[in-house]
Amino acid sequence: MEYKAIRDWLAGAARIFSARNSALQISALPCRTRNGKLEVCLITSRGGGRWIIPKGWPESDLSHVEIAAQEAWEEAGLTGAVQPDLYASYAASKQLEPGVGIPVRIDVYLLIEPEQAKQFPELGERKIKWLSIDRAIERADDSGLREVLKRLKIEGLPA
Repeated sequence: MEYKAIRDWLAGAARIFSARNSALQISALPCRTRNGKLEVCLITSRGGGRWIIPKGWPESDLSHVEIAAQEAWEEAGLTGAVQPDLYASYAASKQLEPGVGIPVRIDVYLLIEPEQAKQFPELGERKIKWLSIDRAIERADDSGLREVLKRLKIEGLPA
């Protein structure tokens, strides 16, 4: 009974929150060119195995670019220079638990030609795949992310 009360409270709080606000997450979109073809790196979420990009919550002592770099490192073992300008934003829903979600704005920063480490904090907790841009568009589990990937396909990597 206690679990149900907590779940009901969370669901109510999420509805109230979502009516007025959206939370912010910061993400890195790892991308590279191999054999003249654009590729992006997708990872799986820890909970459900959805294909996503590395992302996390803002931290008061880090810039958004630093957070994007930190998330790429922790979740995928990728390092490199994150582009300083915001590339895109999209709306999504962050599932707090089954049936309870909040609206989230995802700010996307490009991480171009990153290096892959052999050891990193979340090694073994996620799958990591470099995919052609077309395959990544097909595989991405979020419609907003698919739109960002379509834009990248059209525009290509910044010079």
